[in-house]
Amino acid sequence: MLAFLTNEMKTILNTIKDGLYLADERGVTLWLNDTSEQQLGYKREEIIGKSADQLEEAGVFTPSITKLVIEKKQSVSRVQASNGGQFLAVGRRIEMPQGDAYILVQVKDISETVRSSLRLEKAEELINQYWKQIQSLKISDRKNPNQLIGSSHKHQQTIDAIHQVAMFDATVLLQGETGVGKSKYAHEIHHRSLRKNEPFIQVNCGALPANLIESELFGYMRGASSGANTSGKIGLIEKAGGGTIFLDEVGELPIELQPKLLQFLQEKQFFPIGSNEPYFSDARVIAATNQQLSELVKARKFREDLYYRLHVIPIEISPLRERSEDIGQLIQHYLTIYNQRYKKDVSLSTDCLSYLQSYDWPGNIRELENLVERLVITANSTQIYRKDLPAPFSSITPVKIPNIPELNHPFSLRDHLAKIEKEYLHSAIHEHKTTRQAAQSLGISQSAFVRRTQKYNLH
Repeated sequence: MLAFLTNEMKTILNTIKDGLYLADERGVTLWLNDTSEQQLGYKREEIIGKSADQLEEAGVFTPSITKLVIEKKQSVSRVQASNGGQFLAVGRRIEMPQGDAYILVQVKDISETVRSSLRLEKAEELINQYWKQIQSLKISDRKNPNQLIGSSHKHQQTIDAIHQVAMFDATVLLQGETGVGKSKYAHEIHHRSLRKNEPFIQVNCGALPANLIESELFGYMRGASSGANTSGKIGLIEKAGGGTIFLDEVGELPIELQPKLLQFLQEKQFFPIGSNEPYFSDARVIAATNQQLSELVKARKFREDLYYRLHVIPIEISPLRERSEDIGQLIQHYLTIYNQRYKKDVSLSTDCLSYLQSYDWPGNIRELENLVERLVITANSTQIYRKDLPAPFSSITPVKIPNIPELNHPFSLRDHLAKIEKEYLHSAIHEHKTTRQAAQSLGISQSAFVRRTQKYNLH
């Protein structure tokens, strides 16, 4: 019946990597090569003599390409599942010169190709997801009023410290001058923590009257005080449960309330006003101060035990004058914000920007932000020059360089430098009305300027 299929031809066909399957025009299996055996997972003897219907019903392959060729009377190609693999099967009808007809199916294993394609699709899907997340983060950053700006070494050290502790629930104490952005750093800690989807509640301990701060923090029971809400009040510490409570200016907390905060830090429990039963809150505490709490402890204005409870992870935030590399970035950041807010297109001249970068910024980032907002609002053109700066910026002029004495006699370097420093200080005093302006003209802090003038008895 298969006289044309000699042993030599079978040997050759058995070396082919593609599966070859031969059936008669009724769909009965006549022969298959070694590769087809491996693809199907059956011995040749188990397949030969079986019809396409029988093999399909037995689940040997799905669908039967042989059946489709017979039904359609034309060549057919399909992806076929068999023996746990994926195969591309191409079936065609072959008519012999003597009038016999056969169905030949060539089968290529595409399992790895399909797996690679699926991996590629999955990778593309992940890339699209990540891209959307990145875009979302960019949009979020543009809208985020607490975004931290800067690339200086000191700023990066602070960011690294914050990111290192954010995932842990330990108490953090942020220390730094007024205006350095302590609340922004507190927000960053919360945002980087596992609590980021829970409340972040900020309390300024210095802004609340002493007689109200206890009820604000700890709440009170129904009827606990005259004039109070008759149904009682939930305190901010309880509201921050699961999240973070940020105690700004914690050094201003009245001494008589400090034991209640200490108890909460130690036990996560507190007593609302009028309650004999303790309440629980797992709020994380981040505190901030612009004072030296250790000095307040010495002055008996702050409890030592509370100080150590707050001082678990102290993080010092540098003043802006110590990270001058960030001034330009901050100015540009706030220009973008306020240009968008007030629908303007204002920029600073190179001279103006350079001048502001040399300014001492005693009010730190808050002073810088306020200045930029003011400049954008009051600008009469799209370019702001140094002459457009308001006081005190416009009234600050560099100190004149004094005459440096010639070294025409034996003179120690220390004495020589001291004489030059004294001349500079003397010149700055006469050039400016205030010690603050004089200090700014020399690029030093006001306190440093005062110490140096006292050193040389300059008034």
